Amino acid sequence: MNKVLKLALFAALIIAMVACNGDDDDEPGGPPFGGPGGDDGDVVVSVETVDIERGEFVVKGDYAGEFRSEGMTELSAEVAGRVSNLQVHVGDSVEEGDVLAKIEDTTIRQSVRELEANVEVARANLEEAKVNLENLEADLRRRAPLVEREMVSQREIEELESNISAARQRVSVARATIEQNEARLTSAREDLRNTEIRAPFDGKIGLRHIDRGTHVSPGQPIFTVVDDGDLYVRVQVPERNAARVTRDTPVTLRVGAVGSVPLDGQIHRIAPVMEASTRSLRVDVLVDHPEELQLRPGMYARLSLELGRDADALTVSNQAILRRTDGTPYVWKVSDGKAERVELTLGLAGRDRSQIIDGLQEGERVVLRGHEKLEEGSQIRDLRATDGDEEQAVRTEEMR
Repeated sequence: MNKVLKLALFAALIIAMVACNGDDDDEPGGPPFGGPGGDDGDVVVSVETVDIERGEFVVKGDYAGEFRSEGMTELSAEVAGRVSNLQVHVGDSVEEGDVLAKIEDTTIRQSVRELEANVEVARANLEEAKVNLENLEADLRRRAPLVEREMVSQREIEELESNISAARQRVSVARATIEQNEARLTSAREDLRNTEIRAPFDGKIGLRHIDRGTHVSPGQPIFTVVDDGDLYVRVQVPERNAARVTRDTPVTLRVGAVGSVPLDGQIHRIAPVMEASTRSLRVDVLVDHPEELQLRPGMYARLSLELGRDADALTVSNQAILRRTDGTPYVWKVSDGKAERVELTLGLAGRDRSQIIDGLQEGERVVLRGHEKLEEGSQIRDLRATDGDEEQAVRTEEMR
């Protein structure tokens, strides 16, 4: 009996649930999951849009550079030895040819004297060999006619000719010995001259790397000499912006060490090749500055290069630009409340905005945010941004 009662109660519960569901059939249906429904029942995607703007558009590159000098060189030791004398200190002015330091030269001077003596001995040996050759050749001239008269045998003539050939060889060896010793002497004299470290041009001592008594090796830095009369700034421009840099590109500099006063610059040199290690282009900029502004090699500067300008450009926020797998740029344009995919041709590209060459017109709206769920023809609910920055007419973009 208890079993029958349980079955009856379960059946009554099922009937009550069906009745409740039937009552709900008369209520209007809610929107599909994902957003409010449109008139035709399609999903409506909520997005934020932005207008295509027209106005002056300037793209600038912001880079760091270091001041250098056209006359800036590091003097190194050419010979090994102990520094016996230092003539200058950091900050001293020097003239071309001035002796800045002296390396002990006793051993090198002795080598020069020995090689000079070797050259003299080799020259004497050459003269002796030449005299011996001349005597043998004269003897041959006297004896050769006597062969026909049988006063001299043919064997004696052949032996004399052999001696002449050997004498000529000794003359050649003597000449080669002279050349060898003279070459060694020239090298030793050059080493002797290199014991004096001289200024290569007029300038100042920027750095001194050694002290008196220091033992130096060939190639070891001794001084850095600087001519600060012709300064320039070296900057590395990334590969993506390298094609926009020309000799006429406007440049503005600021040097923090002297108060960040804006200075005009002019591009002086552009490297013909990219640096493979950094994928950047070397650009040298001359600086127009007053004499009282103490700019020095080694100072850092911030450079702003104007990479492009258009007085009447259509631009759009970079956030709105998407790309296909092949790299083609496109945006979602709002057309009659629906999404339309539009491919673009772009021009100048800044950090925040890009120039539109073809594909859109002024005043048209494109999706800024929320494009993840969009498909061609999707209905759009526009959560229009009212940020005042989006209504700015003139744009200046900075690139790094």
